Amino acid sequence: MEGDILWGVDPERDRRLGRSALTRYLSAVGLAMLLFLLAARSTSLPVSLVRWYWQGHGIQAGDSAIQLVNMASYIFSLLVPLLFFVLFQGPRKTKAPLFPLGLPRRGVLFPALGICLGACSLSNYFSNWISLLIQRALPDVMPVYRADIPAQGAPMLLGLISAAVLPAIFEELLFRGAILQGARPFGDGFAILVSALAFTLCHTTVPQLAPALAAGLLFGFFTVASGSLLVPILIHCCYNLLASAVELAGTVGGPSLQRTVSLSISGGSLLLCLAGCVLLYLRFREKTLVREYRGPLTTGDRITGLVTSLPLLAAVGMLCWTTWEPLLKGAAGR
Repeated sequence: MEGDILWGVDPERDRRLGRSALTRYLSAVGLAMLLFLLAARSTSLPVSLVRWYWQGHGIQAGDSAIQLVNMASYIFSLLVPLLFFVLFQGPRKTKAPLFPLGLPRRGVLFPALGICLGACSLSNYFSNWISLLIQRALPDVMPVYRADIPAQGAPMLLGLISAAVLPAIFEELLFRGAILQGARPFGDGFAILVSALAFTLCHTTVPQLAPALAAGLLFGFFTVASGSLLVPILIHCCYNLLASAVELAGTVGGPSLQRTVSLSISGGSLLLCLAGCVLLYLRFREKTLVREYRGPLTTGDRITGLVTSLPLLAAVGMLCWTTWEPLLKGAAGR
């Protein structure tokens, strides 16, 4: 019983209502992704305006001030789609929270940390190999994301917060919070898949795609398994901090130190991954961590919803074009 509707009496009506709810959800995801792209593309504007104002008034902007402006722009680019998604979805018809921030299920956090760090390290090596092949074939074409972190003092601390902590919080609230939790009425597996694909598409450079997909699937799985967003937030933060440490090692000590730090982190991550797999198996080998979907919609209904949602298709097309357009343009120019 939900409100004044008695479920299970009329299966065809239940299926019709389920399809309607799925359509609304997927439209919200598509429009939120389009807003994310628009907001991310516009974040450079306020930064440029602030710098122009400072220069016009003879204000010498320090690294700390620049980092604060960058942080504010980044938060804006994720808050806009997050707030839109929540408002577009409207009141939830389930008691499950959209942002579950309680204590995680016992025994999940440490295995999840090890498995995610190990898998993301492996996917990073794969993406670096792909990136190297593309750069050899099409030099100076592919944009590569690098965190701009000063080497010392308060600017370095602010840079780490901007590059590691804020993405961990706000990206998880959007992708493993709003998007994943909003899809759980249609099945945990479906929710994990949709949130992971949205997370991957919103990383709009080719080298980030493989790590983003691996992270999206694992973060989603362990969010459901633990029942808490605190798990993916903590893991995401740890992963970003390790990536920032590699960047800082290159800035401070050059390629040699960067290589040493990278190999050390990768080796430690793989050991943690093996330990995490063993711990997860020993503790949960006879338990279900992800529930099976038992609603009125069929697998065909959910797939049809995915491939016929116009806002979602528009978002996928725009994000794919943003990601691959530099490579296509570079290949056409050769």
